[in-house]
Amino acid sequence: MLAKVIKDAMSSKKCKMGQKEVLHSAKKSKLIVCSNSLPSDTRKEIEETASSAHVPIYNFDDTSVGLGRLCNKPYRISVISIDKASDSDIAAVLEEINKEEA
Repeated sequence: MLAKVIKDAMSSKKCKMGQKEVLHSAKKSKLIVCSNSLPSDTRKEIEETASSAHVPIYNFDDTSVGLGRLCNKPYRISVISIDKASDSDIAAVLEEINKEEA
């Protein structure tokens, strides 16, 4: 489900990639996806911003290379924020998060 949400956001250009872009747009985002290559200090800063704006974070279980491939880009992407997506798609991704935590 995450792959579908990311591909839809990429095709409609309704996402931001990279640490600086995500930090600036976090409050307007519906979902933030972090790779496990994201430096811990940056991850903490993004998590604080996202929690204050009540934006869920999906911890992508792969490196920035894997996230870049998922986004169909030839470069590394450590974090991506999805600005526009349907509420049902976001709910499905959040269900995946809850299943993984259980």
